[in-house]
Amino acid sequence: MLPVLDNDRMREADRHTIEDLGVPGIVLMENAATGVVDALRERFPEARSVLVLCGPGNNGGDGLAAARHLANGGHQVEVLLFGDEDQLSPDAATNLRLARAFDVAVEVVSGDDLAQLDRALEPDPPDVVIDAMLGTGLDRALSGRLAAVAARLADAGVPVLAVDVPTGLNGSTPLVAGPAVTAAVTVTFAALKRCHVLPPAALHCGEVAVVDIGIPPSALESGCDLWWVEADDAALMLPVRPPDAHKGHFGHLLIVAGSTGRGGAVAMAARSAVVAGAGLVTMAVPEPLVPVVDSACLEAMTHPLAADRDGGIALPDGLEPLLGRMTAVASGPGMGTGDGAARTLDWLLERWSGALLLDADAINLLAGRPERLAGRAVPPVLTPHPGELARLLGRPAAEVVEQRLEAAREAARRSGAVVVAKGFRSIVAAPDGQAWINPTGDAHLASGGSGDVLTGTIAGLLAQGVEPIRAAVLGCWLHGRAGELGGEAFPAATPASNLPDLVAEAWRELAGA
Repeated sequence: MLPVLDNDRMREADRHTIEDLGVPGIVLMENAATGVVDALRERFPEARSVLVLCGPGNNGGDGLAAARHLANGGHQVEVLLFGDEDQLSPDAATNLRLARAFDVAVEVVSGDDLAQLDRALEPDPPDVVIDAMLGTGLDRALSGRLAAVAARLADAGVPVLAVDVPTGLNGSTPLVAGPAVTAAVTVTFAALKRCHVLPPAALHCGEVAVVDIGIPPSALESGCDLWWVEADDAALMLPVRPPDAHKGHFGHLLIVAGSTGRGGAVAMAARSAVVAGAGLVTMAVPEPLVPVVDSACLEAMTHPLAADRDGGIALPDGLEPLLGRMTAVASGPGMGTGDGAARTLDWLLERWSGALLLDADAINLLAGRPERLAGRAVPPVLTPHPGELARLLGRPAAEVVEQRLEAAREAARRSGAVVVAKGFRSIVAAPDGQAWINPTGDAHLASGGSGDVLTGTIAGLLAQGVEPIRAAVLGCWLHGRAGELGGEAFPAATPASNLPDLVAEAWRELAGA
């Protein structure tokens, strides 16, 4: 797991390294510059000319030191400094002096006149632009000449390598307050920042490379409550399947869901649970739906429930004997929010104390009262999309979209559940405030039924005894990777019915990692 820091935690790690451990700041800056140069050479091996845009702070000092190293290595380098020389930070001023001593061409850009930038970009643009104008701490919308610089770079079409964060972003937030540079590559130091991993800011960062500059891992991980999941982490979460095991070793999942016209949601969840390794799966659905789901998922069993006049669940009759044989229960996909569905959910919450996953309508039935789940012996797993999460918390959907991390943490704290806030870079939040960001998945998952596959994947893991947090993190990884794999065959969206087989392929990849 890689720590994801906000600005305050990153500053404290810097301070601890410099003041408590005694590593000079200029050494950290030199290491940062070396990392920038290495990344540029690796990502742009054909580049010969480089334009470096520097600000007056330490971010600009990193850029000036990188310019010196690039010039020493034979690159044609030009530096534009946006800031008065007498306003430079001490370490940046040192690197300005060194750059000039090494004959690097440095021009100071005064006022709002960008003629020097226009000349550097046209008619012979550089191969790469290094953006070292502002660091992580911008707390307002970019304005004035730097906003104009961002616009010029967007129009120039030259690839940008950003130092730490693209200018215009704030390291502590995924929000983009105004104009911002869009980088092809961002080289950040010591640890990821929130803007690198959560949209919409992450969409400005391109490929993100984390460079070790000499800050000890203990300083980065101390107090960290947000983590980036890597493939190796997910691989370690895969449940072990002994060669002599039988289906009884891998649990029994009960899926209580469905209504007329929405049987596909149940079948896809069941099929995904089978692929994820659940030994047995039973689908409890309204009686008219039994033939539909029975034929759609041959591997699962069915249990008929009384149906209301709309084809939804009327009563949970007959479920009591089943619960004693189950190791996990999932509910919600395609279930509706009628009176019978509400009674059935309440019945399950009162009588089932084991591993539980709630999705879709089961979450909608808890709108405004997440505390209904608090205090359970096993933390439930909730898998809401932004609209469902907003209804659960009683907050506007637009607010939840903007503050998805905070909303996921609030829902987890109030419910005592593990909350999977679905979307690009899904977030898994635990009741204690810890959270994990899933790196897999893309727009190929933007199709009906995709969430039902995630439900079944996580629930299948729960049925095998995988603890809720691990099941949620691993399930998100497998589901997201399945969508990416589907993109190789389906140019727009991967049909949800294809996703279970792709989950199996993603599992195979992880097992071989």
